[in-house]
Amino acid sequence: MVTSQKHADFACKFFEDVLHHTADDWWGEPFLLCGWQEKALNEIFGNLDEHDNRIIEMVYLEVPKKAGKTEFAAGLALLTLVSTNTPGCQVYGAAAATRQALQVYRAACKMVEQSKWLRKRLRIMRGTHRILKRKDPDSFYAAVAADGDFGDGVNPAFVVADEVHRWKTRKQIENWDVLSKGGITRRQTLTIAITTAGVQNESPLAWKLHEKTRRIEEGIVTDHRFYGKIYGAAAEDDPADPATWRKANPSLLRLNDKGEVVDGFITEDKIRKEYESAESEGDLTSFKRYFLNIWDQKENRALEIAKWDASAGEWKTPGLMPKLPEDTVRTLPHNFMLRFFQRTCWAGVDLSMTTDLTSVVFLFLGDDDSYDVLPFFWVPEARVRKLELKLGVPLAQWIRDGYLEATPGEVIDYRFVQERLEWGSQMFDLQEICWDPWNSRQVSVAMVDSGFKCFEVRQGYQSLSEPSKKILAAVARGKLHHGAHPVLRWNASCLATVGRNDNLMFTKPEREKSTSRIDGFSALANAMARAMLGEQNVYSGTVRSVG
Repeated sequence: MVTSQKHADFACKFFEDVLHHTADDWWGEPFLLCGWQEKALNEIFGNLDEHDNRIIEMVYLEVPKKAGKTEFAAGLALLTLVSTNTPGCQVYGAAAATRQALQVYRAACKMVEQSKWLRKRLRIMRGTHRILKRKDPDSFYAAVAADGDFGDGVNPAFVVADEVHRWKTRKQIENWDVLSKGGITRRQTLTIAITTAGVQNESPLAWKLHEKTRRIEEGIVTDHRFYGKIYGAAAEDDPADPATWRKANPSLLRLNDKGEVVDGFITEDKIRKEYESAESEGDLTSFKRYFLNIWDQKENRALEIAKWDASAGEWKTPGLMPKLPEDTVRTLPHNFMLRFFQRTCWAGVDLSMTTDLTSVVFLFLGDDDSYDVLPFFWVPEARVRKLELKLGVPLAQWIRDGYLEATPGEVIDYRFVQERLEWGSQMFDLQEICWDPWNSRQVSVAMVDSGFKCFEVRQGYQSLSEPSKKILAAVARGKLHHGAHPVLRWNASCLATVGRNDNLMFTKPEREKSTSRIDGFSALANAMARAMLGEQNVYSGTVRSVG
C-alpha cells in the first residue's frame, strides 16, 4: 500500500476550490471540509496500490442528521465523474426511493451551476436526472431509486448510496448488489454508503455495514478494501449533556481560544432546541437516533469488547489440541496443562448443521468466584469460503491457526464433536455434558449409552436468565477467563440480549439475515446453567432436562 498525499490533496482541493454550498445561509459559500469529511477523503483517495489504483472499494459513513451528508455525497459524485479518465464512467447517486435520490442530484446540479470550471466540463440533463461529461457523453452521473428497475447496461465506476438505513425491501437489497458489484470488469470501482442510524431489525443492509465497521475498529476482522467510520454516542451516554452532543456530531461548530471557527457548522444551540423539544414530548427515541446516531433496536448489545479483552486471563489459548490425553500431556505447554488437567468442569454444547458454527465449551470453576473457559468450534469444510464471504470473518485463517476445525463435506460431522467430548472426559473431571435439546439427541443419546452424564437445557428465560446474567457479571468483573480465543472473541462482539420483566437471555441472530454468530456463548450458557448447581444433582443415567 502506498500513501499518496497528492491524490488525497486533489480530492480535498476539489471540494474547497471548486464546489460551493447549495442550501440555506451557506448558499454560494466555498465548501470548506469538516474534519470528518477531510479524513474520509484522505483515506479513500490517498491509499493506492503499486499501480496507482485506489485500494478502498467500499466505504461506510454513519453520521447524525444535518451533518452535511447530502452535499458531501453530491460532491463525491462530481469528483469521481470529472477525475476519471477512462471512457464510459458511470456514476450513480442512489437512494431507497426517487425523492431521496433527487435530493443529492439537485445539490449536484446546483454545484455545477455555481462553478464556471464545472459548467465547461459537465452538462445538466434535468429531464433524465443525469449530468453528462461534455467530451464523453457516455460518462454520466445518474440519480436512481433502489426500488426501481435499472435495466441492462449498469456498469458502475462509482456509487454513492444515500441513507442506506432505508434500504429494506428485497428489491432494494438486490439493487444494492447490482450497484456495488456491477462494475467488476472495471479497473477501479468505489461504493460509498452514507447514512444516519436506523432501526436494527428493519435495516439489515445498513446494520450489516455498521457491524462490519465496528468489528474492524475493534480488531475482530480486517479488510483493507473497506473504510468505515461511525460517529455517534453510546446508549449509556447522557442525552442532555453537551459533551454527548459533541461526541456524536462531527459537524458541530468548534471554536479555538480566539473564538475563530476551526471546524463544523452546527451550533450547540440547535441541538439543544431539538433535545428540549423531544424531552417536552416525553420521547427521546427520535432525538437519540437522528442527532446522537444511536440505533433503535429491540436487542441490546451485551458486552463491550474492551471489557471482554480485559477478562482474558494470564494465559493464551493454543490452537487445536490433540484429542488423545497422552499426546496432549506431551505437547502442550506445561503451565497450560496445569491450569486445566483433571479439574472439575461442565461441557456446554451448541450443535448446528450448516449455517452456524458448532461449539463445545468446557467451563471450569476457579477460585474467588472466577471461571475458566476452553472453547472448540467446527464448520463444514465445503462451506468455509461461502460463510467467510457472508460473515466477514477470517474462518480460513482460524482453521489454519487451529482455533476452528473444518469437518469434511457440506454439513457438520458430529463424530468430531463426540471425540472432543470424550477427550474432555479423559482430560478433566467432567461432571456433565449440557445440550440444547434441538437437534442434539442423535449425539447425546449415543453418549448416554456410553455412560456419559448428559443434561438437556431448555432454551428459555426460566433456564438461561440466571446463567446469562452470571456470565455477563463475570466478564464485567474480569472473572471469566477465556485466553483470548479469537472465535469466541468474535462471538462476544456479536452478543446481544433480550429481556422480559427482570429476565434476560442471549438472543440468537437470524441466520439468513445476520452476519452475527454467538454459538460459543450458547454453549457457554448451557454449561453455566448446570455449573451453577454444582455437584448437587443425582443422575439416573438417562438424558435429563433443566428448566
